[in-house]
Order: sequence, then structure tokens, then C-alpha cells
Amino acid sequence: MATPDIEAAKIKYAGRPREDIKILYDYELKNAPGKSLVALELNYKPGGWSPPHTHNGAQAVAYVLEGEFLSGMNGNPPQVYKPGEKFLELPGCHHTVSDNASMTESMKAIVVLVIDTEKIKGEKGYAAITEIDPGWEWA
Repeated sequence: MATPDIEAAKIKYAGRPREDIKILYDYELKNAPGKSLVALELNYKPGGWSPPHTHNGAQAVAYVLEGEFLSGMNGNPPQVYKPGEKFLELPGCHHTVSDNASMTESMKAIVVLVIDTEKIKGEKGYAAITEIDPGWEWA
């Protein structure tokens, strides 16, 4: 049975577009065996969003290029990040809110992650970077 929070989210996010991700590069770190540096371009259309998630043990830095990024982590109140601003996600960080703050403008950010190479070279590939919370499979 779905929780009330998930039922409310289904109403809030109904019809809103999900994120669009483009991998920019992936390099194995020679000075940190077993780790890779992966950069991606994260795009949200107006009203775009991502469900609650973690990054499979990765550490990430997000840098906003365009628009406004509404980001909430580890149950803390969400903050709006504007172009030129950045935030850090430590390993194990729970990204509870990840939305475009605007319903009329797009948002673009660059996200750089350090992740275990074996996680992205496995069966799931780059999809292993983001682990959606249980119960949010509908999103």
C-alpha cells in the first residue's frame, strides 16, 4: 500500500516532465583505483522534477548553469540554487526534492560525480548512478 506522501506526490507531479540527463564524460581515476569521475548535464523542462533518490554511494557536485534548481537533501528544507551557485551531495545523501523551481523556464546544471567504477560498468550502466526511492517506481 502506498504511503500518503507518495499519494500526494502522484497528484502534485501528475503530467509534469521528468529530468533529461546527458552523460558528458566518464574517466577512471588512476590516482583513486576503482573510482570514476562522471559528468552529466541535467536538464529540467518547466515544471520538471526527479523523484527522491540517492546516488549509489557517489559524491556529487551540482553547478547551476541556467534557471533555478530547487534542491532538498536529507530531510532539510529545500533551497533554490541560481546560475553560478553549486551544492555538494556527500556519499549516502538522500535527495528528497529535486525540481525545477520554475513552471515557465527551463533549468540546466552540470553534475560531476565520483562513483565506484564497477557500479557504472555493470549491467545497469549509467542508470546505476541514480537509485530511485522504493515506492516511486510509478514516476
